[in-house]
Order: sequence, then C-alpha cells, then structure tokens
Amino acid sequence: MPGEMRDSNPLTSRRIGRWLALGLVVGLIAAACSSQAPSPSATPSATPVAPTPTPDPHLVAPVSADVIFRAFTGAGLKVVANNAGSGASGEPVRSINATYLGWPLIISEYSSVKALLAATPWKDAELPGQGEPPIALTGLNILVTWGPTTGAIPPTPDDAHLIATRGLIAIMDPLLWPLRARSIVSVTLPDHTPTPSASPSPSLKPTATPKPTKKPKPKPTPKPTKKPKG
Repeated sequence: MPGEMRDSNPLTSRRIGRWLALGLVVGLIAAACSSQAPSPSATPSATPVAPTPTPDPHLVAPVSADVIFRAFTGAGLKVVANNAGSGASGEPVRSINATYLGWPLIISEYSSVKALLAATPWKDAELPGQGEPPIALTGLNILVTWGPTTGAIPPTPDDAHLIATRGLIAIMDPLLWPLRARSIVSVTLPDHTPTPSASPSPSLKPTATPKPTKKPKPKPTPKPTKKPKG
C-alpha cells in the first residue's frame, strides 16, 4: 500500500531483536559484576582477660572462735558444738566446747595474740603433762585443744585421731599460720619459710697469659788451640 514501509525480510528483523535482547542481558551481567560486594564486617578481637589474683585466706587477729568452728564444719568435719563460755579471768574471752571423733574439742578465742602467748608459754618439743589435752594447736589469738584431760598422762592418739589431727592442721594453717603445736606425739606443721633463690655463680676472672720464658743463649764454642810448629 502507498505510504507504508514493510520489511521485506522478516528473518532479519528477528535476528536484530535477538541481538538486542542478548546485548541487554550482557549489559546487566557486566553491571552486576562491576558492583563491589559488601566487605565482611571485621571480627572484633578478643579482649585479653586479666588473671584473677588468688585471695589470701589468712585472717587478721583478733579472730572469732565461731569463724574457726564454721571452717571445721564447712570442711566436712563432724564437729558437734555442746556449749560456749568464757574464762573466769576474762581470758579466753570465748570458748566453744565441742566433740569430734569421740574426743572433746575446745576452740578458745583470746583477746589478742599477746594474751594467747601468755597463756601458752610452751617451750620447743615440750610434751603435755597430766591434766592437759594430748593435742593443742595455736595460731594468732586462737587455741584449739583436742583430747581428754583425765588420767595420769595424756592418751596417745590412734591412727584415726592422727589422721584427723592432720586434717585440723590443714584447715587451720591457711587461716591462722604460723601455727604452733604441743602434742603427746610428733606432728608436722607446714613450712612457710621462703626458698632462697640460687645465688649467681662468681664470674671467672681471665687467667693471665704467662710470659714466654727466655731461652739461655748458647755459650760460644771455644776455638781449637793451634799446635806449635816443630
């Protein structure tokens, strides 16, 4: 028809459309590849945790007898309290009378370390005598006595009571050290003496190099004597 233009080749129009569509897809892929991916968020570095210092369990005088009683029971010892009281002269200011493994156990609280030392003027390696308990332990202002006070001499602890004595010392030592002991048998107390650091070995001084010995000069050989002519 006049005034209308038609494509004389329908196949060419289809190819052009395909190429345009393909170009559009390629352009979209290129745009997607050129866009930068979001960078991953940086992982926060772990903050180093400072080591927690070990608290010092050592008590400061004056220590209450109730604190030591609770330390015994808190450690699992079957210590049964019977009653409490004080000394006739005011020292000790408080005593807890208890029973442990069939023996009387008394925790006595003195007003000060000086007052306790005045009441227990023990000498080294001195054994308890008649009317005294077989085991006595002191630390700061606390005195712990264990065992019967009847009989001509204090009874000797059997194996069970010896093991239990070590348990009492193990509980008391961190709280009341340095401990003192007066016992009918030998008991070992923890040693808190610091180990001396090894002293550095003295540096060796360089030995002087001996001077070379001078060799004596050889004596000149005497010339032969000329014989007289005959």
